[in-house]
Amino acid sequence: MGTRINFAAAILLSLALAACANPEAKQASIQAAQAEADAKDDATCREKGLTPATEPYEACRNSLVQARTDEASAQERRRIEFQKTLGAGTSDYTGR
Repeated sequence: MGTRINFAAAILLSLALAACANPEAKQASIQAAQAEADAKDDATCREKGLTPATEPYEACRNSLVQARTDEASAQERRRIEFQKTLGAGTSDYTGR
């Protein structure tokens, strides 16, 4: 589980850094992160003894994608809550 979280964090960091780059570099970064995720998912499902192009393999891949999506959503919710906390702490600032 910790490895997946680290991997998801690495993907999000890559995407965040790519947002600062030009559109071509951003697209290349997204594609590289996707290719890395696909390779890792494939390896994970194969390690479980599953054969590509079978229902169990596809279910395994789908569950990994869903877990990554859920983690990214959770991280985004935490980021939004953190921003709200920061905003709440400064909204009553009077400058004194």
